[in-house]
Amino acid sequence: MKLVTAIVRPHRVDDVRAALTTYGVHGMTVSQVTGFGLELWRTQTYRGNAFHDESTSNIRLELVVADTDAPDVVNVIRRAAASTSSGAGKIWVLPVEGLARIRTGERGTDAL
Repeated sequence: MKLVTAIVRPHRVDDVRAALTTYGVHGMTVSQVTGFGLELWRTQTYRGNAFHDESTSNIRLELVVADTDAPDVVNVIRRAAASTSSGAGKIWVLPVEGLARIRTGERGTDAL
Protein backbone atom coordinates (compact mmCIF):
# COMPACT_ATOMS: atom_id res chain seq x y z
CA MET A 1 0.00 0.00 0.00
CA LYS A 2 1.05 3.58 -0.59
CA LEU A 3 0.20 6.90 1.03
CA VAL A 4 -0.29 9.51 -1.68
CA THR A 5 -0.08 13.06 -0.34
CA ALA A 6 -0.81 16.09 -2.48
CA ILE A 7 -0.71 19.81 -1.78
CA VAL A 8 -3.07 21.62 -4.14
CA ARG A 9 -4.65 25.04 -4.49
CA PRO A 10 -8.02 25.38 -2.72
CA HIS A 11 -9.96 26.09 -5.90
CA ARG A 12 -8.73 22.79 -7.45
CA VAL A 13 -10.00 20.47 -4.69
CA ASP A 14 -13.42 19.85 -6.25
CA ASP A 15 -11.82 18.99 -9.61
CA VAL A 16 -9.35 16.61 -7.94
CA ARG A 17 -12.08 14.96 -5.88
CA ALA A 18 -14.29 14.47 -8.94
CA ALA A 19 -11.39 13.00 -10.94
CA LEU A 20 -10.44 10.62 -8.11
CA THR A 21 -14.05 9.51 -7.70
CA THR A 22 -14.25 8.79 -11.42
CA TYR A 23 -11.04 6.76 -11.13
CA GLY A 24 -12.52 4.75 -8.24
CA VAL A 25 -11.03 6.36 -5.14
CA HIS A 26 -13.81 7.05 -2.63
CA GLY A 27 -12.01 8.25 0.47
CA MET A 28 -9.36 10.77 1.40
CA THR A 29 -8.37 13.10 4.18
CA VAL A 30 -8.54 16.81 3.41
CA SER A 31 -6.73 19.41 5.56
CA GLN A 32 -6.13 23.13 5.27
CA VAL A 33 -2.42 23.90 5.43
CA THR A 34 -0.08 26.84 5.00
CA GLY A 35 3.42 26.85 3.65
CA PHE A 36 5.79 28.37 1.15
CA GLY A 37 7.81 27.30 -1.84
CA LEU A 38 10.01 29.09 -4.33
CA GLU A 39 8.13 32.38 -3.99
CA LEU A 40 9.21 33.34 -0.49
CA TRP A 41 7.86 36.88 -0.39
CA ARG A 42 4.59 38.16 -1.75
CA THR A 43 3.08 41.51 -0.95
CA GLN A 44 -0.39 41.29 0.61
CA THR A 45 -2.69 44.12 1.66
CA TYR A 46 -4.69 44.03 4.88
CA ARG A 47 -6.85 47.01 5.88
CA GLY A 48 -4.90 49.26 3.57
CA ASN A 49 -1.49 48.25 4.89
CA ALA A 50 0.96 46.36 2.68
CA PHE A 51 3.00 43.57 4.24
CA HIS A 52 5.14 40.67 3.08
CA ASP A 53 3.61 37.26 3.50
CA GLU A 54 5.77 34.12 3.39
CA SER A 55 3.01 31.54 3.47
CA THR A 56 0.11 30.57 1.26
CA SER A 57 -3.05 28.66 2.13
CA ASN A 58 -3.39 25.32 0.39
CA ILE A 59 -5.16 22.01 0.78
CA ARG A 60 -3.43 18.76 1.72
CA LEU A 61 -4.99 15.56 0.40
CA GLU A 62 -3.99 12.17 1.78
CA LEU A 63 -5.06 8.84 0.29
CA VAL A 64 -4.00 5.26 1.00
CA VAL A 65 -4.13 3.21 -2.19
CA ALA A 66 -2.94 -0.15 -3.47
CA ASP A 67 0.65 -0.27 -4.73
CA THR A 68 -0.50 -0.80 -8.31
CA ASP A 69 -2.87 2.20 -8.20
CA ALA A 70 -0.37 4.75 -6.86
CA PRO A 71 1.13 5.86 -10.24
CA ASP A 72 -2.33 6.26 -11.75
CA VAL A 73 -3.62 8.19 -8.72
CA VAL A 74 -0.63 10.55 -8.97
CA ASN A 75 -1.43 11.15 -12.65
CA VAL A 76 -5.12 11.74 -11.92
CA ILE A 77 -4.29 14.32 -9.24
CA ARG A 78 -1.65 15.99 -11.41
CA ARG A 79 -4.01 16.37 -14.37
CA ALA A 80 -6.92 17.62 -12.25
CA ALA A 81 -4.80 20.16 -10.33
CA ALA A 82 -2.65 21.26 -13.28
CA SER A 83 -1.70 24.90 -13.71
CA THR A 84 0.92 26.75 -15.70
CA SER A 85 1.71 29.17 -12.89
CA SER A 86 4.09 28.48 -10.04
CA GLY A 87 2.73 27.26 -6.72
CA ALA A 88 0.38 24.68 -8.26
CA GLY A 89 1.44 22.13 -5.63
CA LYS A 90 3.33 18.91 -5.01
CA ILE A 91 2.57 15.20 -4.83
CA TRP A 92 4.61 12.56 -3.01
CA VAL A 93 4.20 8.85 -2.33
CA LEU A 94 5.29 6.90 0.76
CA PRO A 95 5.03 3.21 1.65
CA VAL A 96 2.41 2.16 4.21
CA GLU A 97 3.39 -0.74 6.44
CA GLY A 98 -0.05 -1.47 7.82
CA LEU A 99 -3.67 -0.39 7.72
CA ALA A 100 -6.69 -1.32 9.82
CA ARG A 101 -10.33 -0.27 9.55
CA ILE A 102 -11.52 0.68 13.02
CA ARG A 103 -15.18 -0.25 12.56
CA THR A 104 -14.73 -3.79 11.19
CA GLY A 105 -11.17 -4.69 12.15
CA GLU A 106 -10.23 -5.45 8.54
CA ARG A 107 -6.53 -5.19 7.84
CA GLY A 108 -4.27 -4.53 4.86
CA THR A 109 -5.81 -4.04 1.44
CA ASP A 110 -9.18 -5.30 2.75
CA ALA A 111 -9.34 -2.12 4.83
CA LEU A 112 -9.01 0.12 1.78
